[in-house]
Amino acid sequence: MKGKQEIVIDYFKFDLSNQFLKNPRINLDYNNIFSDQLSEILETDFYYSSSGILLFSKRFFNKIKEILEDECDFYKCYVRNEEIDIYAMYIKRKNNLLDEDDFIKKDLVTDDFFIARDTDKPYIYVVSQKFVDIINKFKLKMNFLEY
Repeated sequence: MKGKQEIVIDYFKFDLSNQFLKNPRINLDYNNIFSDQLSEILETDFYYSSSGILLFSKRFFNKIKEILEDECDFYKCYVRNEEIDIYAMYIKRKNNLLDEDDFIKKDLVTDDFFIARDTDKPYIYVVSQKFVDIINKFKLKMNFLEY
C-alpha cells in the first residue's frame, strides 16, 4: 500500500479511525520479486497481505457480498493506481474471542455469525463453520487455519 497506508491499516486492521471513509481508496503495491507469481496468486480467492488487510477476489466478492452484508463491508482496490478485481474486507462484527491468555476461546460459540473480529484486539478474527461451508459450496479457493 502506498500513500495513506496508516489510515487504511488503522481502519481495517486496528479499527481505530473512520478517517479512511472520507476517501475510501486502497492503492496496493507489491514487490517486484512477486511479478512472476502474480497470475498464480490471483487464481485464488484470498490474497495474503503483509498489512493484515483481508483481500479477496472478484469471484469471492460476487458470490459472498450479500451473504456477509450485515457483517462486512467491501472496498474495491487498485494496484499501482490501476483498478483491479481485488476487494478489501472490513469486518464489522465484534465479539470477545480471546481468553485470559489471549488465545481463541475453546468454548467460543460461532453459530450466530460468519466472521468476527475480537473486541479488544481487532486484528484477530475468526470464521465460523458457516463461513467455511459457504466457501466450500461456491468452490472458492481458500485455506483455513484450525484454532
